Amino acid sequence: RDTYIQPTLFKHRGNVFAGYVQDDWRITNTLTLNLGVRFEDHTPLSEVENRMVNFGLYTGTIYTPDGRDGTQKFSNPGLVNNYLGGGDWEPRVGFAWSPAALGGKTVIRGGYAISSFTEGGGTNEQLTMNPPLGIFAMGNSGGTIAAGYPNASTLQSNCATISITCYAGLRIRVTDQNFKPATSQQWNLTIQHQFGNTVTAQIGYVGQHGTHLLNFEDIAQRIGLNAAGTIAKPGQLIVNQMAGPYLGGGLVPCNMASLSTCGAANSLYQADQGGALAGTNMSNSSQRYDALQAVLQKRMGNGLEGQVAYTGATSSGGQPGPQNIYDPRSDWGPCFFNQKHVLSSYVNYALPVGKGKQFGKDMNSALSAVLGNWEISGIMSAHSGNSLTLNTFGGWGSGFAGDASGTNGIGPATLSERPNCAGPVHIANKHVPATSSAPAYIQWIDPTGISNPLPGYFGTCSVGNVSGPKFFDADLSLHKNFRITEGKSLQFRFEALNAFNNAVWTFSGGPAGGSFDPPANGTGGTPADTNPIFGRITGSQSARSVQLGLKFIY
Repeated sequence: RDTYIQPTLFKHRGNVFAGYVQDDWRITNTLTLNLGVRFEDHTPLSEVENRMVNFGLYTGTIYTPDGRDGTQKFSNPGLVNNYLGGGDWEPRVGFAWSPAALGGKTVIRGGYAISSFTEGGGTNEQLTMNPPLGIFAMGNSGGTIAAGYPNASTLQSNCATISITCYAGLRIRVTDQNFKPATSQQWNLTIQHQFGNTVTAQIGYVGQHGTHLLNFEDIAQRIGLNAAGTIAKPGQLIVNQMAGPYLGGGLVPCNMASLSTCGAANSLYQADQGGALAGTNMSNSSQRYDALQAVLQKRMGNGLEGQVAYTGATSSGGQPGPQNIYDPRSDWGPCFFNQKHVLSSYVNYALPVGKGKQFGKDMNSALSAVLGNWEISGIMSAHSGNSLTLNTFGGWGSGFAGDASGTNGIGPATLSERPNCAGPVHIANKHVPATSSAPAYIQWIDPTGISNPLPGYFGTCSVGNVSGPKFFDADLSLHKNFRITEGKSLQFRFEALNAFNNAVWTFSGGPAGGSFDPPANGTGGTPADTNPIFGRITGSQSARSVQLGLKFIY
């Protein structure tokens, strides 16, 4: 159960100052340069009445904009330094070259640019939701918490340090005081050639690299060491746990199956009986995108136009809420929206039938009004499956449900714990027919070789190591305009959506299919049997749909 109390509304304020210079320089008749630079300065978002609270990651101090109630006054009302690197110079350069030797039918283009943007500031980073301004507590649905849920009236107003007295059972939000705006570098190189008067082909490489991206961590995680005394990697036993310097307050780890009992071993989080969590916003994540893009386009001519586009790409990055905050590189992998291959196309063809057309050019007007001026069109989309990451959480807000390794806590961070993979994960794609007691389903992921990690171990399954179902869809249309008078016509349409009735399976990476843990808690910190519906697909998108339409155009 999640409980949130916020007694008032907050008003945020922020500024962005920017200016740019850009110009085109035509060096020769076949070569043009585009040069520019932009300066952009972001100010951290603040609250107009100074109603924000932040926690000093490096000092253990509670900061407020005005130093109220015994807290430390921070130099910037946004409670972070003035966005280190916030005064960003963003250069950009591009060129277009049409080699004379290729007859003016070929153009080579390229470019590079840097841009910067903020990711929420005081709004999305929720510093106005910290106690005593707002109360957020978490616990098991239908259960009780030994210490109970505090409320605004029971909180002390002079909490100068984080302690169990002031913050027991609460979730606090922290933003790194050296938080930086996100930076994106983009570059591309393309070659385009024209064939005849209506056909062009283009192929190119597109890249993008993002740095200082927003990441969510829990600084309450203990430092887990292996036998050699270094940070434990996936698959290594955590033999020693060092408590962080803050959020101590005499707290002891709680039992993973019941928040009302404490003392469980191997719990890497310093969670107290109310499920305290230090949700920390960091700007330490990154992302990389590389793609080959190809386009073949036919402009309108002889009644036909269309396009076919293909993208072969990889998109990789860090994951929000890493499994081990001291080893974020182990969470680098394909992004959840990563699709290796994407193909799309459209076509529109005006049938050459009717009076004055290729077929029936001498047709009488009455017959031409019925048989002439029909058009057919189609749209097709296809792509490979999205990258999926296996996890071992039992559901959002369900406490420590199924936390087999004891390396995770409650709240959003539970989304990051992964199971063990003995080897590559195989796609089963096996249809299981319905029975008298269960509906039919697709067993997409083969669970062989996948298991919950032992207590004190990080899971070994890598990020994005499974591909979801592929996608294919085609829509067809037949339509005709009947001219009534000048500027007025009646359009008839026949449309078939998902015309080939292709099954498009829907797969969720959440508890319904991607979670290896049980949907219910185990006992004594030990999870129940493996989720019986792990890796299953039980639904699909809409089947073929045929529709008729009549539209009056004026």
